Amino acid sequence: MSIDEAKLIIPGTNVLRRAGATLVSDTADQAQKTEAYDTLNKWRALHSYPIDVFQKNIRSKCNQLKFRDSTVAQRLKRMPSIISKLERNPTMNLARMQDIGGVRVILSGIADVRRLHEELVGRSNRFNHVPILPCHDYINNPKSDGYRSIHQVFTYKSRDHSGLDGLKIELQIRTALQHSWATAVETLGVIENASIKSGFGSEDIRRFLKLSSALFSIKEGTPIVEDLSEVTPKEIAQEAKDIEVRLQIFTKLKWVQISAKHIESTSNSRHAYHLLMLKQEENGWKVNVIPFTKAQEGLAQIMYATMEQAAKKEHDVDVVLVSAGDIKAIKKAYPNYFLDTNQFIKEMQSAFKKYLS
Repeated sequence: MSIDEAKLIIPGTNVLRRAGATLVSDTADQAQKTEAYDTLNKWRALHSYPIDVFQKNIRSKCNQLKFRDSTVAQRLKRMPSIISKLERNPTMNLARMQDIGGVRVILSGIADVRRLHEELVGRSNRFNHVPILPCHDYINNPKSDGYRSIHQVFTYKSRDHSGLDGLKIELQIRTALQHSWATAVETLGVIENASIKSGFGSEDIRRFLKLSSALFSIKEGTPIVEDLSEVTPKEIAQEAKDIEVRLQIFTKLKWVQISAKHIESTSNSRHAYHLLMLKQEENGWKVNVIPFTKAQEGLAQIMYATMEQAAKKEHDVDVVLVSAGDIKAIKKAYPNYFLDTNQFIKEMQSAFKKYLS
């Protein structure tokens, strides 16, 4: 889709509100839902150009700041995630959903996270896009489930493509340790066949993840979840280990991990986008990685929407379109699609050794 074409089809607020309401309606017929789904898909596609420009700016900023290690990735929010969010928030207008287009930055430690955020929103910054303040600082104020990261929404602004001005892009900035925890949440969700990050899944698993988040917060010297703030590190570690031993969580995580031989891809350095499809088969999980060049962006969007539609009826398929570089960079930015929780397990075992030996 060209930018000029995109200018002509940006739907109005009322159109998006009706589409969102239709998608979660119990009374809308199939034709109405299909039309609403098409509206949503076109609305989502409009965010492709802004997030592409945005992530290039972020990469440049990370290079300028000379971070020891950084990973930058972009993605369009998955349709099931958008619809699930609308179902959880029935009064939400689709036009006001701020994380349709997302960019994620993974940095070595807390100091780098804070520095990048300040560079992007500080008064002296020259970043073109307008930050919506205050941000959601889930590092200083972790979510009740243990999630930690900084979420900063920006309003896209461009001299060259003003027709897209006003679209919202969400930037997530997190440490590698926080990212390993989020990956474990996603992977355990696959094992449990439940969206743990949306509050589903077994109580024991959710408790274990909250405890592990607290141990990681302690390691990084940041506030822990409120209801564990008066508990000692040793008590937190002991309860987490008791749950892990009883449920054999590490064994399950290692069992589902996808080895290199189960990754199907013909990707090389020419490819700008990758469509990831995680699918359960008889002998385990497999991830297919379909690469696209920059010139094939439109085709990638069409295939993404088509595969999502096909996957709606299957509980053992997950699809996402990402841009993060080569396969190595993709695995680092989206390890949950490769069910890779090695770093999480290593960090938890280290915490057990530190506090329980």
